[in-house]
Amino acid sequence: MIIASLLALAGADAAALTPTGKWTVDYLTDKCEASRPFGNDPASASLIFQPFASIGATGMRMIVVAPNNEGDGNLVGKATIILQPSGATRTLNYTSWVSQPNGPRNYQMFVDAEVLAQIGPSTGLAMETGKESVALVTGKLQLALDAAVKCNLHLLRSWGVDPAAKAMPIGNPGEWFTDDDYPAAALRRHVQGHVKIALTIDSEGQVKGCRVVITSGDPDLDQGTCDVARTHAHYVPKSGGDRFDLLAVHWAFPS
Repeated sequence: MIIASLLALAGADAAALTPTGKWTVDYLTDKCEASRPFGNDPASASLIFQPFASIGATGMRMIVVAPNNEGDGNLVGKATIILQPSGATRTLNYTSWVSQPNGPRNYQMFVDAEVLAQIGPSTGLAMETGKESVALVTGKLQLALDAAVKCNLHLLRSWGVDPAAKAMPIGNPGEWFTDDDYPAAALRRHVQGHVKIALTIDSEGQVKGCRVVITSGDPDLDQGTCDVARTHAHYVPKSGGDRFDLLAVHWAFPS
């Protein structure tokens, strides 16, 4: 039985948790996530999948929310993931945090396309971190993954981006935004923040349009990010219509 197998693999102290709700897909302004709750307090848990809101990305964030057995503070470590009914195991790096005092602990892992291909047909998932053991009877996970991807495509299109028409950058986009390029008006006011922009690229590989899709909350920082992109961003020329790229830029005061 799936439950019995999960119990054996997740440890003697863990009880396999069954769903207490359906899979839901949240169409948020900056991301999509598919989630499902399991168990009841104080042993409740949740499983969340968040596709990367970028063009051509094939991985996802997987977050397991579980009872906190590891105290306060942020943690990093390795988690063993056990999938059923295959019994396949994978070791994934995680970052972990507690969102509120006495609340559950979040374990976030980055899952690439290879691991997603194993997760999809699975109907159960267990996680071992050393101090934490949780086992979930999930139902077929491919349904949740597909729904999250569908949401993500809708999100990109709502930003005016064609997910099938990615522009290829020349060089490393991370080097287009340096301390010397910090938007001057924002720097004078000591404004920091995170901005995500959508670029429209013409057939010559030049930026013909820039839209802020996730704002920093400051117009100078937002506009300055587009100005830097128009100045420094260059892409491989290609005929056949406009192409697109998404860039996330975090501005922090130069050290």
